[in-house]
Amino acid sequence: MKIYLFNRYRNTRYSALKFIFCLLAFCAAQQSAAQSLVVNHEAKLSKTVTLTAIDNFTLSGQLNVGLATSGGVLLLHDCQHIAKDFQPLHSALVKQGLFVLSLDLRGFGASQNEDYSHKSIRLKADDIVSYQGKLAALMLHWESDVLSAYQYLQRTMNNNQSISIVTSGCSSNQAIYLAQKTALKSVVMLSPELSVDDKEQFKHLPDMPIYLLSAKYLTEAMLNAQELFDWSGDRHSVLQTFKGNGSSYYLLKQQTYLNENIAIWLNSTLSTLPE
Repeated sequence: MKIYLFNRYRNTRYSALKFIFCLLAFCAAQQSAAQSLVVNHEAKLSKTVTLTAIDNFTLSGQLNVGLATSGGVLLLHDCQHIAKDFQPLHSALVKQGLFVLSLDLRGFGASQNEDYSHKSIRLKADDIVSYQGKLAALMLHWESDVLSAYQYLQRTMNNNQSISIVTSGCSSNQAIYLAQKTALKSVVMLSPELSVDDKEQFKHLPDMPIYLLSAKYLTEAMLNAQELFDWSGDRHSVLQTFKGNGSSYYLLKQQTYLNENIAIWLNSTLSTLPE
């Protein structure tokens, strides 16, 4: 009788464990399927768009349409990367329900031709001075290009909601130039590269939330971030510094939670009513 009861207990326990295992496997499969649907849904909503600059140059970007009453974000890359390299941040912004336009700046990614090509400049430059001069000439077009991208995003949204901008490295001054012409809601500067004149222009802008991020030993960017943060009078402004000397791209890659943090911060600033 004891043997019978023991076997029955063992069989019951085995069945229970088998059921739990199957249930866990089912839940895992459902979660995986749900994540796949989210990714596929995001990919389906994302589209490559072309914009015409004021000189008829064709710019390219990745656009995601947000919720009907949401704000928008214009996302710019640095001089070592292109728009798709910041895809994790783009995706985090999309998950907040925002309108998102990631722009390939002129000369980079899909926004280049024989006349405007960062790759060509780098290959043909004889020395660092020559490279910097030709890159600076290329970047002179960015101010009007970024304004065209802002206006394109504004037309796409068509809901009178606010727009913010994310910049990185060499594109950081574009936030300042754009803020002089438009009513930007907030600004993100990752590893900001700014001239003395850029910083002086920033100090004449109306106060708005600014999110600054840099590696501690990327000295120039860290000092720029600290100076702008100290000058900012908005209580929503944030300054984050990390050990090391990695660029913003590597900071976001190594601390992946930063993508979500930035997206949540931007969404909160876009949702905040004027005080």
